[in-house]
Amino acid sequence: MTSKQLVYEEIKQRTLENNIEENEIFTANDLATSLNLSRNTVSQYLNEGLKDESIVKVNSRPVYFFDKSALIKKWNVRFIGNEFASFDVLKAQKEHDFDQLIGYNGSLSSIVEQCKAAMCYPDNGLPIMIYGPTGTGKTLLANTMYDYALHQGVIESNSRFVSVNCSEYANNPELLTSNLFGHVKGAYTSAEEDQDGLISLANGGVLFLDEVHCLKAECQEKLFQFMDKGIYHKVGDNDKWYKSKCRLIFATTENPQDALLKTLLRRIPITVSVPSLKDRPLLEKRELIYRLLEQEESKLGKDMYISNLAYSTFLDYEFKGNIGELKNTIKATCAKGLLNQSSDILQIHLLDLPSYFFETIKSMQLKTHSRDNETLFSIHDLKGELKPVIPLLQFYAKLLDAFEGEEDFSKVVDQSKVLIQNFIDYLFFKQKYTLGTTNEVYLLKIVDKIYSIVMNKYAFVVPNSKIKMYSKLFMEYGKDITDTKIWIASNYDSIMAFSTQVRRQFPRAYSIAQEIIENIALNLDIQMDEFMQVVITLTVANDDKIEHNGTVGLILCHGYSTASSIADTVNHILNQHVFDGMDMEVQISIDKMCLMVDDYLRRKAPVKELMLLVDMGSLEDIYERINPLSDCNIGIINNVSTASALEVGNLMKQHMHARQIIKTIKENYEMSYQFIESKQKNEAILTVCATGFGSAKKIGELLKNSLPKSIPLEIIPYDYQSLVTHGIEDNVFSEYDVKMLIGTLDPKVPGVKYMPMENIVTNDEVHYLHELIGKYLSDDELRMFNENIAKNFTLDNIVNHLTILNPQKVMEDVEEIVSELEKLFKCSLDITTKVGVYVHLSCLIERLILRQGIAESEGMEDFAKKYPDLIESIKDIFSGVEYRYSVEIPIPEIRYLLNYFNFDE
Repeated sequence: MTSKQLVYEEIKQRTLENNIEENEIFTANDLATSLNLSRNTVSQYLNEGLKDESIVKVNSRPVYFFDKSALIKKWNVRFIGNEFASFDVLKAQKEHDFDQLIGYNGSLSSIVEQCKAAMCYPDNGLPIMIYGPTGTGKTLLANTMYDYALHQGVIESNSRFVSVNCSEYANNPELLTSNLFGHVKGAYTSAEEDQDGLISLANGGVLFLDEVHCLKAECQEKLFQFMDKGIYHKVGDNDKWYKSKCRLIFATTENPQDALLKTLLRRIPITVSVPSLKDRPLLEKRELIYRLLEQEESKLGKDMYISNLAYSTFLDYEFKGNIGELKNTIKATCAKGLLNQSSDILQIHLLDLPSYFFETIKSMQLKTHSRDNETLFSIHDLKGELKPVIPLLQFYAKLLDAFEGEEDFSKVVDQSKVLIQNFIDYLFFKQKYTLGTTNEVYLLKIVDKIYSIVMNKYAFVVPNSKIKMYSKLFMEYGKDITDTKIWIASNYDSIMAFSTQVRRQFPRAYSIAQEIIENIALNLDIQMDEFMQVVITLTVANDDKIEHNGTVGLILCHGYSTASSIADTVNHILNQHVFDGMDMEVQISIDKMCLMVDDYLRRKAPVKELMLLVDMGSLEDIYERINPLSDCNIGIINNVSTASALEVGNLMKQHMHARQIIKTIKENYEMSYQFIESKQKNEAILTVCATGFGSAKKIGELLKNSLPKSIPLEIIPYDYQSLVTHGIEDNVFSEYDVKMLIGTLDPKVPGVKYMPMENIVTNDEVHYLHELIGKYLSDDELRMFNENIAKNFTLDNIVNHLTILNPQKVMEDVEEIVSELEKLFKCSLDITTKVGVYVHLSCLIERLILRQGIAESEGMEDFAKKYPDLIESIKDIFSGVEYRYSVEIPIPEIRYLLNYFNFDE
């Protein structure tokens, strides 16, 4: 252990084990003597700890030092700073003020910060207006501001908190003026002696003017001089000036802009809006209910139990009078419960609630309700749900757990992206934040500007709706910077390991995130930690991602957040990222819009198909401008809405191609549209098998394995039945330049060469394959391809590759069946056809074992009625196989097999 670590460990032990007081054991001199180090060295280490905020310093004589984490643990408080002028100021940290408020680190956090600023601003604070509905806690907030000012030492301990409710003087403004400013003897009839006003009594302390909207205009005007210069006249004495230095807090239930003089409002630089109870998080409502029940339990001296139904009703009920009404309701409920009970336990049931509650409960519930079926639990059981937590640190901990609990980093990234999205959803929806306060609106504008600059520089797109979400993330981060730094320090090594991995995996996104963080520090004075850079990197990587299956969707709309909102809604409903949204200026030109599409395609390349949904404008103009850009198929649909985007997105999710989507939309919607076919198509060979897609895939693997190297010709397993149904109109032909079909049965697609797989086995028509593949291979490579074909496409190897069965045994069974079928139809199959039948029957037996028979086709009943004897004969031929493998050959398979024998129905 280094000498520096010894000093830190020693001061931590002393802080934990001793009373926090003016004791020499907390001095640098005593530490140096105990550890046998020089005093200068110890002082240097302690001051370094002061800079990184791990040490607390009291600037008295002598100077005292404490370990900050030990103080936090010992006192269970949150520190504001770590350097204090005296022990009294340090000990004020123990005093509870704002952290007593439910929601101080939640829905009230930004309000609390502004209240602190108003109290601490030199020299006499700043006037502050508290605006909110009745019962939201405006008076409590004002009292807490006074307590905070006392604890911070910005007002003297003997300073007063003077409160006046202006509504009591609504009809007598002269009396209010007299009470506020004081009067001299003879100022009016009953003024028999000089009297100081409330402003004088509040000198050095806090004056709280509640319901300030009830102040008459002339009374508001009398405040101007005092607010500007701290001087005023008493009523009846306009010659003498009086002075007072008090901090002013105003409160109102009316909109200040409508209820107060603009000249007064200009003198109140801070206005905070206290949210109503329904707009606060459910967790805070639970904590309020628990605290009020706990207060009643203490006052009544009875252990309190509440039924699950009563508690749920409290949670669900909307209290119009907010916290004030909730408090009165709980008092009334407890009082009613006392009337019905005489034991030392107070039970609160549903029927103890005020009668107006039952208007919100269905009559059927009340008819079937009885006290006996209500489960009771102690109110203290609620406390487990209310343990104060910092959501950001919970989120950080989950991210770190994902990193440390998974070796595969790609899975860590996937899990992290889900956690990030869940946390942002929590901030955006669960906490019911609204962009109402000046701070929130300002922050959004700055973040929007920062992202715009970075997006232009790095050529990527983040929808406006996401920028709004990210601003919530940054706002949340700003609430608990001190606690976050402590957590970061205690998990530093793991965080840096995570950060290193992310930087290696996403170097571009990491650079973008770094630039975003630097801009936020510069413009918002929020210094973000290393872990937040990891979070931002992953959000950038997600927004900047280019991973897709070749088909992308883009929505273009005019206006702020229109396109991105439609895209987000559709993606959320479909539970899949289908669309990107690009928001455009209202006056944007068609040319510029098309350039944006071109840039989008370049960033997403390679793109095979684009579904482009636009909100308005000339579709013909868009078509003409985009047409020259189209190296992919583009389906354009005009007059997009959420409903039409959802329909298109659903078709895309089903892997339908652009041409078919346009056709479907044309049949079902009255919308304008265009289809631009790609100028460039990759050449392809399709492998097909009438017995199933799995077999087509295995044929494709045999063909790919025969190639000596990778070539730009794609080999694609494809659905046989789709080709039979759609022919040349199938989507695959708009996506690829299909040169050949290879399989076990010809789907008869006009204009496309078909090569039976048996022809490869027998070396017939292989020259067609050579012509197609030869242009990609040298002579030596083509020779190697021929050798691989001869080796891979033997009958035994095909059967072995296409089935899970023992090839030797199955070939014996197939040979016997083919021989009997030749006798039945009195024919002899040529070698090429016989190879095809061998392959087909091998696959057929496997499919029957796996219960994967082909579906019945049209006319099956007529076939069965028309040829019962033939069907029975073929079943007899298959009886040995049916017995050995415990299968039964169905009629559709029999009908299909007859194709090899030129059977004409």
